[in-house]
Amino acid sequence: MQVKRPVTVIAIVTEQFKQQLIKEIEESIGQVDAGVQALDSQARRYLLQLQTADLSQASAFRRQVDAEKAKQEGMKTELQARLKEAEALTLDSEFPRGTLESYVEIQTGDNLIEKIGRAEIIVKDDVVIEVRG
Repeated sequence: MQVKRPVTVIAIVTEQFKQQLIKEIEESIGQVDAGVQALDSQARRYLLQLQTADLSQASAFRRQVDAEKAKQEGMKTELQARLKEAEALTLDSEFPRGTLESYVEIQTGDNLIEKIGRAEIIVKDDVVIEVRG
């Protein structure tokens, strides 16, 4: 029988990896900023249309926009913290990059914990250099 198990991908930090990670985070911050600007622009247009309509509807819409902006600002703050962490990474250290799934064969008599336990793929500049577990 085959069962799914998680496999952690761990990157060895190189200068190339560090710069790529920083670039990805900076691009994400830019996307959040662009999203907030687009939201502001759309909200202004919509509120101008509502000016002559129900004031309570405009107020409710404004609260929704403010809640979404707060959510986006929270994401930006989190990304900025990740950016600082990325900039502080030490070369040749290990950095968890993500999780994949793999299948493992289970047979009668196998130790289940050993079979589905921690599995890791270690990569350096996107090249697999080690498989653990």
